[in-house]
Amino acid sequence: MKETTHISISSGTIIKILFYCTIFAGLFYVRDFVVALLVAVVLASAIEMPVKAMLKWGIPRSISVVILFLSLIISIVSVAVIFIPTMADDVAKFIKTLPQILDSVRIFGKDMGFKDLSLAIQELSRDISKGQILTVIKNAIFGSSGFFATTSVVIAGVFNFVLTFVLAFYLSLEENGVQKFLRLIVPKIKEGYIEDLWGRAQKKIGLWMQGQLLLSLFVALLVYVPSLILNIPYASLLAVLAFIGELIPMVGLTLAMVPALFLAWTHGGFDLLWITGLIYFAISQIESHILYPRVMSKMVGVPSVVVIISIVIGAKIAGIWGVILSVPIASVLMELASDLEKRKSHE
Repeated sequence: MKETTHISISSGTIIKILFYCTIFAGLFYVRDFVVALLVAVVLASAIEMPVKAMLKWGIPRSISVVILFLSLIISIVSVAVIFIPTMADDVAKFIKTLPQILDSVRIFGKDMGFKDLSLAIQELSRDISKGQILTVIKNAIFGSSGFFATTSVVIAGVFNFVLTFVLAFYLSLEENGVQKFLRLIVPKIKEGYIEDLWGRAQKKIGLWMQGQLLLSLFVALLVYVPSLILNIPYASLLAVLAFIGELIPMVGLTLAMVPALFLAWTHGGFDLLWITGLIYFAISQIESHILYPRVMSKMVGVPSVVVIISIVIGAKIAGIWGVILSVPIASVLMELASDLEKRKSHE
């Protein structure tokens, strides 16, 4: 006769479950603040390395943090002031010339024997107008939510951006600010391990971020300057795409090259296409054989494949914030996995 298994759940267990559910529900309700806090922790961790370097030079911590944050803010504002008007002009020109671009694609499709493509482009070109393009852009921005709803989302985004910088500033201002914050949110018995885990991950995050931003800046300049000299259209837009693309290892520059080749072909034919292709090939060679080995020689332990996978997952889960947090979270998980592997080998 089989014995009946009884499962008993105590009132204490039920209370714990309800308690954790309440915490998770609360965190979900204030998820924007939680994400801003996490990004602030990452930003403060990335800034910690240059702060320590400035401390060795005899500069007080408070002054070092103020100098670094002011430099960061001035850099962001300068880039915005320089590039946003140029990018807006490039986008306006692109919208204006889009019908001609579509006509070039139609002719190319016809010459290559792609009749269906040629007919589809011809139908699209017949109906398209600048007003329709602007309407599509307006609908993409405002959607069905209306102007005020979209404005409130933009204001909330700006508020979260400012909040992130303020939190990161205060975490950086206090010595071991991130570690003190971690002590507040983890059990006392795990404090030592969590601090050690974060310290190792912090080093990876800081080195990866510094190296990747330097690479992106170099590649963006290498795209912008030749494009400007050779009068390749939308140079500033292509430079921004190259900067963003370079943040994605291995495939980013190739992805950024596709729109550049397309725009070069539609505006200057095969001659400009070949020139643009040669420029991007030269940039990829410089990036692979000179910039990457020199800049990333000090970067530790964040494999390119892990970066790509984490960025894709982060973007899917939380959009741009997920992309920002993806590599730091992957770094922590890698350190955690390494610790578990060491623990198993010692058992």
